[in-house]
Amino acid sequence: MEEDVPNNEGEINYLSENMNDGLYIPQVAKDRKPEIGMKFATVDDAFSFYNQYAWESGFSAGLSSSKRNKMNNEVVWKQFVCFKAGQTDEDRSKKRKTSGDTIKTRARGEVRTGCKAKITIVKQQTGPDWSVSVFVEGHNHGLSTPSKVHLLRSHHNVSMVKRVLTQQLSEANIPTCQQMQLLEIECGGHESVGCTERDIRNFEKELKDEQKGIDVETLREFFTSEKEKNKAFFFDYEKNKAFFFGTTTKT
Repeated sequence: MEEDVPNNEGEINYLSENMNDGLYIPQVAKDRKPEIGMKFATVDDAFSFYNQYAWESGFSAGLSSSKRNKMNNEVVWKQFVCFKAGQTDEDRSKKRKTSGDTIKTRARGEVRTGCKAKITIVKQQTGPDWSVSVFVEGHNHGLSTPSKVHLLRSHHNVSMVKRVLTQQLSEANIPTCQQMQLLEIECGGHESVGCTERDIRNFEKELKDEQKGIDVETLREFFTSEKEKNKAFFFDYEKNKAFFFGTTTKT
C-alpha cells in the first residue's frame, strides 16, 4: 500500500535533504521526532508517540521484539520498527535454495525491504519510566504520501464516535460501502476517515458476535429462572462455535 513520494511541491518534505546515503529521511518537526534519552511513562505511550511520528513521516509502525529480565520475567526492552523491516522475498528465496526447501511464489507484491528504521526503549532501573536507547531514522524505501498514509496498517482507527455511528447505520441496514461514503463526507474526505472499509466490516462482525453472546446469556438466564419456578423443568446447553441450545422438560 505504500508508494514512493512523487517529486512535486507539497510532498517534498517526505524526501531526504541528503540522498547521498540512498535513504529517505522523514522531515518531521523536532518536537515530534524521537530522540535518544526521551522518556515515556509506559510502553503504550512510547508506541503512540512513535506511531504518530510514523503517520507524519509516511510509514507504518509495528512491534518487532521484546526482552525480559531473567530474574523476574519482567519486560525490560522493546523495539518498534518500520512495517517494511525484515527479509525481502529475494533474501528468503536465497535461504530456501541453500536449505533445499521448496520455493513458493508470493501472490502479492513485495512488502519487506529490510528497512532498518526503528526505535528501541529500555525500562529504567529506578522508577517506572522507559527511555529511548536507539533511534534509526532513515528508510530504504519511498514513504507514503499524506493522501495514502491512512491506509497503512498501524494508522487504522475506528474511533468510538465512528463505532457508535457504524452501529446505528448497521441497525438501519445501511450497506458498509454507503457507511464509508457517509464517513468520508462527515470527515471531509477519505484520507481523513482514519480507517478502511475492511475495518468497518470487521467492527460489524464484532457487533454481531457480541449480540450473539448477549442472546445466549439472556436465554440461559431465562431457562435458569424457569427452572427455579418449576422443579420439573430441565435444560442443558452445548456451546458450538457461536452458540447452540437445547431444552428438555422432564415428565
